[in-house]
Amino acid sequence: MSLPALHMEPRENARAERLLMRGQAPRDAVLTYHEICPAPSRYSYSLDVGQLDEHLRVVKELSLHCPAGRPAVTVSFDDGHLSNYSHALPLLERHDCRATFFVLAGRIGRDERSMNWMHLRELVSRGHRVESHGWSHRLLTHCTGAELREELIRSKKTIEDGIGRLVGAISAPHGRWNRRVLQACGAAGYESLFTSDPWSRSRDPQSPRLVGRLIVVQKMDARRLLKWLTMGPTEARVRRIPYALRRMVRSTLGDRTYYRLWSLWSGWEGPDDADNLARAATGRGGLNEDPPVSQ
Repeated sequence: MSLPALHMEPRENARAERLLMRGQAPRDAVLTYHEICPAPSRYSYSLDVGQLDEHLRVVKELSLHCPAGRPAVTVSFDDGHLSNYSHALPLLERHDCRATFFVLAGRIGRDERSMNWMHLRELVSRGHRVESHGWSHRLLTHCTGAELREELIRSKKTIEDGIGRLVGAISAPHGRWNRRVLQACGAAGYESLFTSDPWSRSRDPQSPRLVGRLIVVQKMDARRLLKWLTMGPTEARVRRIPYALRRMVRSTLGDRTYYRLWSLWSGWEGPDDADNLARAATGRGGLNEDPPVSQ
């Protein structure tokens, strides 16, 4: 077996090849991307087409070493950016990779940066999945009961009507969820809730399945991605620590301050969550009923 020609040092390439040659299957993982651009961007969550191409080559190679009928590494996209259709779809087709697109129902076809119904129907016709990312990108943990129903139920029904397929999964905006949100997802008919913490797992068989995802940023090149997907249990325990620290920092600072720091770090300059910031500052939306328990 030969690994794809990636930008990896020989030592790292040899490490991954030894693991796979021993028959050690890659770890289960859901990779999540956002914008895909033709050239590098200062926004950390935006990858260029060359980097996504290399990532998909890694995913395809690792899929050859998974148990039959169970892909260990799957690909998803959040927000419904038009770039997912114009730049990511051709690469997905080239690598014969089927992905899940979590879209904001309230933005479908509303501006030039978002996919429209024609794009989404084509994705479905090509074997990809289209699921919900909520209605307006509000933090679900800050929603009132009525707002939560709109984010969950209205988005689900709108997408189902638009693509002619059932919607059974939702990804939480900014990964924020708590027990109240999880229960509301079940009541709305969702089977799965996807988060932004790769270590999230279901604990209650009566609730929707909780699925952790690895949010991919620019600094994760193909070498780092391959290493992450083939790490052993000891390294996995070490890699959990930054996620736990991040939760502690966010809990200490509060959503508004944390979001501002995240915006500075990521290079985000869009207006997406101004409403969320105001809501987080006032503490509205039932936060006292059930504090967030994960990312």
